[in-house]
Amino acid sequence: MVDTRISNLERDGERRPFAAHGHATLGSAGGMTLMRGRFEPGWRWSNDIKPMAGTDSCQTRHLGYLLSGTMQVRMDDGTEQTIRAGDMFDLPAGHDAWVMGDEACDVLDFSPDATRYARPSAENLEPAEDAQMAVVRKGFAAFNNADMDTLRSLMSRDVVQHVPGNSQLAGAYKGIDAVLGYYGKVAELTNGTMRADLIETFGDRQGHVTAVHQATATRNGATRVTRQALLFTFLGDKVTDVLEMHSDLPGDDAFFA
Repeated sequence: MVDTRISNLERDGERRPFAAHGHATLGSAGGMTLMRGRFEPGWRWSNDIKPMAGTDSCQTRHLGYLLSGTMQVRMDDGTEQTIRAGDMFDLPAGHDAWVMGDEACDVLDFSPDATRYARPSAENLEPAEDAQMAVVRKGFAAFNNADMDTLRSLMSRDVVQHVPGNSQLAGAYKGIDAVLGYYGKVAELTNGTMRADLIETFGDRQGHVTAVHQATATRNGATRVTRQALLFTFLGDKVTDVLEMHSDLPGDDAFFA
């Protein structure tokens, strides 16, 4: 029998107060984790979270929905964006943020990284993301920007990517040119609409990284959103093997039929 798990966020969740101007509440129910943040007027990450985080900028990635208020975000590279009530957002790590105006911001955050938010950092603890996980993250960004030069720099010359199923894309692509050609074919079939948005990475610090991502593409007037995973094998800092796995392989095969 499969159990239905129910938890009340306010009753059962963990309340994490900020230094000032609000708090976050983290709760879980089975496989779901949710953080609700209350950011009051005057809140700013660099004032209210930085002292406990111990980092120069927020290193938590947020997958959120802003229920109320307006929040300004400044990335480490200096670019700024405004998030308003009703906006969904995928905010990468490496940013400052602050509440704009006199209305509090209420945020729902579904990111797996939210479990580490507004929690004192452990002393002498290495970052969660290792060097090979960082390479994978860099690779996803390069893929979404069609940056083939960067992708080429991350792979070994004899890299192999294994694509399951029975669509026209299925097969083993051997060698860096073949792998990049596969990416080009995906772009061609989707008229450049394919995106692979990284959700979470897992590593063993022994040459293996698993990346879960959301794939979105439009083909023949139909848009498909699906979850996939890639298992990367490394030799040093180079990717030598990529094993592709799909949450709905028959559906993905039909999309690329």
